[in-house]
Amino acid sequence: MTDTGKQALAALIDSDLGVYTTGGFTTGEGPGLDLISPIDGELIGTVREASEGQLDAAVASARATFNERSWADDGAHRAEVLRRLADLVVDNAEQIAYLDGIEAGKVFADSVAEDVEDVAANLRFSADLISRDDGRHLQGPEGWGWVRRIPIGVVGAILPWNYPIAMLGWKVAPALAAGNAMIIKPSEDSTLSALHFASLAEQAGVPDGILHVLTGTGANIGAAMGLHPDIDVLTFTGSGPVGRSFLESSAKSNLKKVSLELGGRAAYIVDAEHAGDFDAIASDIAGAAFGTSGQNCTAASRVVFVGDDDAAFERFRSALVAAAEAVTVGDPFTDGTDIGPVINAKALDRITAWVDEAVNKGARILNTTAEVPTSGTWYPPTVIEGVPADSELGRGEIFGPLTQLLRTSSRDEAVAAINDEPYGLASTVWCEDLGTAKWWSDRIRVGTLAVNGYSEGTVATPFGGLRQSGFWGRDNGPEALETYQETMTVWIAPQ
Repeated sequence: MTDTGKQALAALIDSDLGVYTTGGFTTGEGPGLDLISPIDGELIGTVREASEGQLDAAVASARATFNERSWADDGAHRAEVLRRLADLVVDNAEQIAYLDGIEAGKVFADSVAEDVEDVAANLRFSADLISRDDGRHLQGPEGWGWVRRIPIGVVGAILPWNYPIAMLGWKVAPALAAGNAMIIKPSEDSTLSALHFASLAEQAGVPDGILHVLTGTGANIGAAMGLHPDIDVLTFTGSGPVGRSFLESSAKSNLKKVSLELGGRAAYIVDAEHAGDFDAIASDIAGAAFGTSGQNCTAASRVVFVGDDDAAFERFRSALVAAAEAVTVGDPFTDGTDIGPVINAKALDRITAWVDEAVNKGARILNTTAEVPTSGTWYPPTVIEGVPADSELGRGEIFGPLTQLLRTSSRDEAVAAINDEPYGLASTVWCEDLGTAKWWSDRIRVGTLAVNGYSEGTVATPFGGLRQSGFWGRDNGPEALETYQETMTVWIAPQ
């Protein structure tokens, strides 16, 4: 595990290879970027970020390669390459998981079993989609023709740090399957696995010029991508303010399409009238709330108990506290660890400040919080009750290992707690009565509603949000392919 991972790390860091572009790896021409591990706060290494000149060169190469048409026009070849790439990703699972663990604090075992497998599944799913896409054929007295999907051209993908390799797979698989060329900017907090992935893409047969990975900050390379006049579509997962800035950049540049997934404030509703095993439900909530240290846009940051039975509520509260206290916090590379650190000192300071403010205004921490290491950036799993609505925690996305416990007497109140929010990405309902579960699904307005167990769906189901959680486009499912395609009508008049 550590030997092959360290070798992959050294291959990038020791030679300062933070840019992958036509011809392979090279050194950035911009300022140095220190990579700090959240596990212990120590410097992993330094890579120089790409310059705007290197971005321009990468985009020009992507455009030229796309215009050659050999990649764009041969769907069977693309599918074959993507399937080879999926196999290589699986073969390199330990190296990828090591890089995400050391740089982003991801739990190694979870990354191998879930994140890496998700990338491979996405590549294979996208390959299957294009293998059976034959367009839509039409015929009538006024002529005949067909409607086809064509690649857009050059795709810019700006990735988040919380699921470095998994989110890369969500963007890369459909964009390449559709026949596009790509410019990828991984987060400055989790850069390494994207660079390693680029070497696998080369081995799989992705042509020179089709895939580029540029290390850089959002303020530099990310902003330049948003304004670049020759990037045709930009896909971004991250914060609302940054997402809005890309819409502005699109208007100021070439009216590029912009696909945004901007987070959420997911609720986990427990319909007490139709919920049997509180211990099992609480265990599922703990995974939903604290997995990836709560740094997940669908994390169950609020738990809503629906019911008037005081005794049942006390039993549920006790089960939830016990489930939180059973979460193991520790070294991401140690067997049995459930969660690691939060991403950096800035995130830790924000989480701490939000909780302190809520407590000072009357909120109560319910569980005995775990001891965490003093070096690195760690926060213990926390269940909090009575959070004031006028606090930051009462209205914002915490993005940390914390969940709020709320109680409503009616289902309508619980629905309002979700639908009246600006966010609309995902939520979960535990309700063991089929008819009432249908009632919930008819009323809650989110992009993904899980029932009787936390889930984001599969690679075959579209993922994205309503309201301010998303804008134009979806990840995963056949819908993801549409994000990177245009519709073209070919019509032949009768002679």
